[in-house]
Amino acid sequence: MSEPRHAKLDRYLRDRAGDAYRTAFRYDADGWEPIHVREDLATRELHTLLPELVERVRGTRAWVSEEEYERFGGTTATMEIHEEGVLLHVPDGENAGVLVSLDVDAARSLVGFVAECEAKLHER
Repeated sequence: MSEPRHAKLDRYLRDRAGDAYRTAFRYDADGWEPIHVREDLATRELHTLLPELVERVRGTRAWVSEEEYERFGGTTATMEIHEEGVLLHVPDGENAGVLVSLDVDAARSLVGFVAECEAKLHER
C-alpha cells in the first residue's frame, strides 16, 4: 500500500522533527497502514485506537470549502493541538491521506501562538 512518496515523507519527518516525530499513518478507501511509529508509542492502546481514529479522520471535512469561499483555496491540511502532541492530517485525494503526530516541541511556534491566543481569550 505505501508508495515511494510515503517513504520520502517519512525521511523528511525524521530529518526535520527528529525524536519529536511520533507517528505517521497513510490511509485510502481500502484501509490504512503505519508509515512510522516511534518505539515508545507502539502500544496495544494505540493499535486498538487506530482503526476508529482513521475512520474519524477519513470522514472529516474542511471547515470552509473552496467552493464556499474560494479566497482560501483548497484545504491542504488540518491540525489538532493537544497538551502533549500535535496531529496533522494531510488529505491526498478522494478518501485518502496521511495522519502525522508530533511532539508539541516540533510545532513550537504554532503551539506558542495558539497558547497566546488562548491566554488572551481567558484574560481578565
